Amino acid sequence: MQLFQGDCLSVLPTLPEKSVDLIVTDPPYFRVKSNDWDNQWENESEFLTWCELVLFEMTRVLKPNGSLYWFAGPYMAAKRRT
Repeated sequence: MQLFQGDCLSVLPTLPEKSVDLIVTDPPYFRVKSNDWDNQWENESEFLTWCELVLFEMTRVLKPNGSLYWFAGPYMAAKRRT
């Protein structure tokens, strides 16, 4: 087993396709916390675009029978980029 900790958009592109059994992530929630890491996007659309980029990479590396656990805040969990 190998565990990765780091910026997902730096780590995920280094992994081969369909090579990961499990992804567990607690990404920023978008302006729920006062920390810089939760307030780095100008608006919801930018945040959701970032989420799409991350999910694309996660989908690429996840095995067909793999699992993904993405923790989300209640406000943005049901949002879609328009």
